[in-house]
Formats: sequence, C-alpha cells, structure tokens
Amino acid sequence: MVRKCAAVAALVLFPAIAWAQADKPAPTLKRAAAKPTASNDGGQMFMSYCAPCHGKLGRGDGPAAAALKEKPADLTQLKRSHGGTYSTQAFEEKINGMTMTTSHGNTEMPVWGPIFRDIAGEPKLRVYNLKRYIDAMQMP
Repeated sequence: MVRKCAAVAALVLFPAIAWAQADKPAPTLKRAAAKPTASNDGGQMFMSYCAPCHGKLGRGDGPAAAALKEKPADLTQLKRSHGGTYSTQAFEEKINGMTMTTSHGNTEMPVWGPIFRDIAGEPKLRVYNLKRYIDAMQMP
C-alpha cells in the first residue's frame, strides 16, 4: 500500500502541483515513482521525498525546483532561520499540511502529507527520523 501511495504521489500529485504553481507553461517533467522507503531511514526518505525539490544537500536546488513558483527552502538553515531551534511539532505540521508554504501546495493538498498520514502506525516514526536527518544537515 505504501508503494502504491508513493507511486501515485510521485506520478500524479507532484507534477500537477508543480505545474499549477508555475507562472509559465509547464515544463516537461520526468515522471518517476518515489522509491519505497523504510520508516527508520531518514536519509532514504529525504532522497525519495525531499531531494527532488530541496536537492541532495537540502539547499533548495533540486532538479524539480525550477518548476515551482517559489524556490524551495534551504533546509540546512532551518534552525538558523527559526532562532536556533526548529521543533518536531513545527516540522510535523509543515509536512502534514497544517502550516503550509505555497511551494508545498496548500493545506488541502500538500505534496507528501497524505503519504505520511496514510501509513498506518508509522507516520510519527517517519516524521521523527526524517527530522533527525534534516537536523544533521544544519549549518552553524
């Protein structure tokens, strides 16, 4: 089920959201299914779900970033841009669409929130491990 959800999101949601947010005609996007990820592997989740927009190093320069209306956030600066701390609650709210930037969609259709919410018994573990991975990226 997780694989199907990830594949649907990657093949349908992301290109549609990216196109809807662009001021110019939609570029040709390569469509590829997101790889199934382990709930305990933050790096694997990051590469599958986040790196296409935020880049492999989290700096907002992923291959899909050009298709977005707003440049993706530099995730290496999260703590710095939030006064030295970025809570797990704030992180979870961002991912699940409770607080949303236009580049992630809106609260009705965030890019990955539905995937994290629909994974029975694992969403909190996934958010926790993804945040730990991003925490390790933080620049001083």
